[in-house]
Amino acid sequence: MSSLRKRNSTKVARDKPKAKKDEEVRSPLQKNSEYVQQFQHFVPLPLLVTIMICSGFLWVMCFRDVFATGRPIFGEIDVLFQEYIKSGQFFEILSSSDDESGVYLKSYAGGLSAIKSVTTDTNNMGGLFVRKICGAAGLTVHSQKLISVLFQSNDAHWHMGHFNPMLILASLSNMAIVLFLLINMEDLQANGLLIGATICCLILIIEASVMLIYCTPSKSLPTKPRSGNSKHEKTPNSVVSRILTRTITIVSGLMILICGRDLLFPGIVLDIIPYDDIYLEWTGSFIHSPPLGSEESISHSIESSFFLGDKFISQLGALYLVIGCIYKFATAYYIRMGKDMTGEMKCKIIWRVQTLGDALLLLLIRLFASAALTASFDLRWHLMCLAYEMFIMGLYSFM
Repeated sequence: MSSLRKRNSTKVARDKPKAKKDEEVRSPLQKNSEYVQQFQHFVPLPLLVTIMICSGFLWVMCFRDVFATGRPIFGEIDVLFQEYIKSGQFFEILSSSDDESGVYLKSYAGGLSAIKSVTTDTNNMGGLFVRKICGAAGLTVHSQKLISVLFQSNDAHWHMGHFNPMLILASLSNMAIVLFLLINMEDLQANGLLIGATICCLILIIEASVMLIYCTPSKSLPTKPRSGNSKHEKTPNSVVSRILTRTITIVSGLMILICGRDLLFPGIVLDIIPYDDIYLEWTGSFIHSPPLGSEESISHSIESSFFLGDKFISQLGALYLVIGCIYKFATAYYIRMGKDMTGEMKCKIIWRVQTLGDALLLLLIRLFASAALTASFDLRWHLMCLAYEMFIMGLYSFM
C-alpha cells in the first residue's frame, strides 16, 4: 500500500511541470483568441464614424422637423427649403400686441406646443400633421442606423453577421431616398435647392457604399444538435416569431397600403379605407394633387402648382414610413433562424429601434387626435393598431 502511494505521488510530481508547461503554452493562445473575439464583437470604427457623420446630419434635420417645424438651422439653403415646403408658418414668436392672452413673449417655435386642439383654415393642423409625421418617420429611419451601431448590445456580435440584414436594408433605403430626390430634382432646382439636394444625395450614396463594403460573411459558432422531435422546435428555415409576423402583416401592411398611395398616387381616394376622403382633405392632398376628373380638380387644378412643396414633404414622409414598414417586413419574412440560430438577434437589432419609432409616431398621432376629430377624422383606430404593434414588438425586442 505504501509503495502504491509512493508511485502515485511520484507520477503526480512528474506530471506537474508538464501541466504547468502546457498551461504556459496554451495561455497566450487562449488570451489571444479571447482578445480577437472581443475585438470582432464591435462594429468597425470607419463604419461607425461614417454612419455618425452621414446619418447624424440627416437625423438633425428630421429632429428639427418634429420639434422645431419651420426653423431654418443650416443657413440660406435651409431657409429656401422651409419656404419651398411652406413650414415657416408654423414657426412664430408672438409679442404682447399679437397675442390675445396678453403674454409679453410666447414662442410656438414649431414645437409640440404649436399643435392646436381645433382645426381651422388658418392654423392648417393637417399640414402640420404631415410635416411632423414626416420628421418622426425620418428620425426612425436614420435612428435605425445610429442606435444600432452606437448602442451595441452585448449579445450582438459583428463577426457573426448580426448587423448584415440591417446594413443591407439601410443601404437600399438610402438609395430609395436618393432616387426620390433625383425624381424631384427639377422642382428643387427651380426653387434654388440644387446644391442642398446634391449634398444630401452624396451623403446617402457615400454612406450606402460604406455599409455595403462592410457587409462581410458571417462566422457562425458551433451549436448544439437539435432533436427535432418537438412540434414547436425551431428549424433553420423557421420564422423568428409567428406572432410578430401576423402582427406586422396586419398593421404594417395597412400602413404600406396608405403610405404607398400617398407616395405613388397622391390624392387618389381608396374606397376600402373608411373616411379616406376626409383624411386627404385634412392633409391638403386634394389641393396639391387633385384627382383628374373630380370636383377637386376643377377647383384646385390651377393653384396646385403653387403647392409642390407640400406634395414633396407629403411624399417624403410616405417614403420614410414605407421604409420603416419594410424593415419590419424583413424581420417577418426575410430573416430566418439560420443554421447558427442567430436570426432572433438579427431581428432584435431592428425591432428595438422600430419600437421606439412607433412610440414617437403614437405620441404625435395622439396629440393630433383632437384636431383631427374637429375635421371629422377619427384617429382612434390608427392609435389602437399602432399601439398594439408597438407593444408586441417591444415585448419580443426588450424582454
